Amino acid sequence: MPQLNPEFFISQLFWLVVSFSFLLVFLWRISLPRIGSVLNKRERKISNDLTTAKELQQEAEKIQNAIENQLKQARTDASEMIKTSLTSLQDKAQIELDKLDKELDNKIDQSAKAIEKSKSESLSQIQIQIHEITKLTLSKITSFEVSNDEIKSALATNERSLN
Repeated sequence: MPQLNPEFFISQLFWLVVSFSFLLVFLWRISLPRIGSVLNKRERKISNDLTTAKELQQEAEKIQNAIENQLKQARTDASEMIKTSLTSLQDKAQIELDKLDKELDNKIDQSAKAIEKSKSESLSQIQIQIHEITKLTLSKITSFEVSNDEIKSALATNERSLN
């Protein structure tokens, strides 16, 4: 094997030093600065992105808190509006019920008066009819005429004894 041959050691060492020196200079001057700049750019980009993400997250939290506060306020306002509407409607309903109660009481009173009036008219008509029937009956049975005053007093006496 020619690599292990001692007469080629010096030339191999020379080219080894030259190759590694060239490689070292190439890496030190060209490749490593480029890799370092890429790593620095990547690190700056990541840190900028993290900072932006934190800022956006804080803004999102602020917006979420604002939305939650607005929702709470809207719920509170809606609840208040419902309560006021409900009390307003209950008041209106109570007023209408009171009006209807008064109207019904008036109609009941008017009906009661009309019934009482009709009853008294009917009773007076009945009294007149009883008076006439009694007069006719007495005249047919007894064949003599009875005066209206006598019939009225007899009917009144009979009516008092029934009550």
